[in-house]
Amino acid sequence: MKKSVIEYISDFKNSKYFTYINDLKKSKYFKYISDFKKDRYFTPPVIIVICLSAVMITNVISKSRIESSKDKLTIAANSAEEDFYNDKYDAAIEEYNKYQEQEKDEWPIWNLKIAEIYSVKGDFADSNELLTKVYLARNKIVDGKKQKNIDNFESKDRELTNYIVFTSFMNGDYDKALQYGELFLMDYPTDKNLLKTMFTIYIANDKKDKMKEIIDNYPRDDGNASDLADLARMNMMMNNLDQGLLLLKDAWHKDKNEVKVFDVITQIAEYNKNDILNKISALEKKDSGELAYKMWQAEIYSKDKESAEKANNLISELEGKDVGSINLELIKSNTYQNLGESEKARDVINEMIKSDPNSFIGYHAMSLEDYSDENYDDALKNCEKSISLNKDYADNYGFLMPEIMEKQDKSENAEPYFRTALYKEPFNYNILIKLAEYYGNTVKDSSRGLYYYTLASKMNPNDAEVYYNMALIKVANQRQDEAIDLLKKSIAINSKEIKYHRALGTVYLNKEKGEDALKEIRAAYAIDKNDILTLNNAGCYYVAIEGDLSRGLVNFKAAYDGINDKTSEEDKDTISENYNRVRNLSDAYNKRNGATLKIPDLKLFY
Repeated sequence: MKKSVIEYISDFKNSKYFTYINDLKKSKYFKYISDFKKDRYFTPPVIIVICLSAVMITNVISKSRIESSKDKLTIAANSAEEDFYNDKYDAAIEEYNKYQEQEKDEWPIWNLKIAEIYSVKGDFADSNELLTKVYLARNKIVDGKKQKNIDNFESKDRELTNYIVFTSFMNGDYDKALQYGELFLMDYPTDKNLLKTMFTIYIANDKKDKMKEIIDNYPRDDGNASDLADLARMNMMMNNLDQGLLLLKDAWHKDKNEVKVFDVITQIAEYNKNDILNKISALEKKDSGELAYKMWQAEIYSKDKESAEKANNLISELEGKDVGSINLELIKSNTYQNLGESEKARDVINEMIKSDPNSFIGYHAMSLEDYSDENYDDALKNCEKSISLNKDYADNYGFLMPEIMEKQDKSENAEPYFRTALYKEPFNYNILIKLAEYYGNTVKDSSRGLYYYTLASKMNPNDAEVYYNMALIKVANQRQDEAIDLLKKSIAINSKEIKYHRALGTVYLNKEKGEDALKEIRAAYAIDKNDILTLNNAGCYYVAIEGDLSRGLVNFKAAYDGINDKTSEEDKDTISENYNRVRNLSDAYNKRNGATLKIPDLKLFY
């Protein structure tokens, strides 16, 4: 039976084509079709063709945009955070203010983000003032029982409270951070992020009993390998190396592909390589069948050109054994790179990414390869890709991204990345040292550099290098006596390091304490008789303090003759200037008539 015209029209209205035409009427192309319709050659079939074509084009464009949006990965959660990472602090604050005004529940998270920006900028008074405002706003919501109106309140409150504690701590207010933290621990005693932040604050406040309390009560119900690695690191920071390595071994057996296990090994070996290797070797002798120890040794050896061959030998032993895949592949990549086999290293990483296109650690490793090959633009892209796939991996923020930015002459923009890294891992000693160096050497903010070195010295009181760097800052700030005390600490920890004696001798020379200066110069000379920096300082002493021009010239000549292609341009210039200045002195400046050069006329090394 034939359908009536009305039925056809009804069916057509319900069809997808009618929907397309309605969509077209709303589109920007419709006005052009309306104009075209007035033309006498325009026919209904043409209408249909144009309509369908325009709708299909529009849909294709829309779909393309959606797919493009899906494919685009970003390290920022919103435009304000993007401004923050791009060092556009004022723009970020303006944007966060808009977010806060639009926050329907009045939850103060965006004000907290502004407080963080003030903190990074060094505007601590403004940051602390806003932190107080955030704290009061949060309490008002909790006290008014309004939290039930906020979706996922507990999750949001855990984030907010930890951020308040952490930012207060970064502002240098240890007491307030402690006060906030212990208050919030009453609400969330098992929150791992808050516990890690509080562990760091207890370090800063020298509360070892509280640190032990956190370790003893740190939740490990789910047996998560990453959590066990964190717990291992906390134990090591309390000088419980044996317990730390035991926990690290447990973590490895729970998940042989957990990257953090090997990050911890790298961290502790960076400043104490030989002792850590000796400790692992001793453990291996007691249990030769434990593959974790061989993996750890391979990890440490793979990081240096001098020991890469040892790593390669261990890789041969470990191939085909139950050691997981990811960490062994990363060890291979590092080893090949340090053996000068860049292509093999890159092939390993390419295979990792091919087998898992969403491997954050694969892109992290690829970025490292690009960095080693001096392809810094590609390194940046791959690092950003890694961050977009895992926004919690601290090494990307605290090490890789700042290193890349330095090579791109953007070092001064690295601050937000360091801050994020510390937030992710507040007791990561290596990130803390990097941050201290950043403020001391790049930004030239000696007070903030000193702040982070001081915190580092509390985390690891046996790191002589930290006291040395603190001493250099004290010297730059004309606080010589404090510098002397710090250098004495360095020497007490490691009396075999030549630069500690050399620096102390220089400080004594600046204070015109000749006898003490000579003692340290001789101590440095005894460690290395060919050290050109020490020879330079000895020349300064004999000319300026004893007025012995000929003996001074002997030392300057030895320093000058010792210059080689490994000597920095700055050191080369200093030694050459000192040598030429003394060599060209006239008879008026010799010991016989009593005239001498003053210390400011000659440059010393620390």
